[in-house]
Amino acid sequence: MAVTTDFLEQKIQIRSNHGLVDGKEKITSRTYGDVKAAATDADIYDVATIIAGLQEPVLEEVIKHEVSLIVPV
Repeated sequence: MAVTTDFLEQKIQIRSNHGLVDGKEKITSRTYGDVKAAATDADIYDVATIIAGLQEPVLEEVIKHEVSLIVPV
């Protein structure tokens, strides 16, 4: 069966490393929505590093979440 996908939304999640807290590594995350479908991975990473640069903890990783609807043709 042939299928196609319809883009619904895209978000980025920025994980920050706060270092050791009580002997355990503390990592927090923050998610930002309304990322345009036309945004490239490089654009998303650049924006995430700018946002992380405004925060105190160190940037750990950037995760892109894409949601699409799969429908039959």
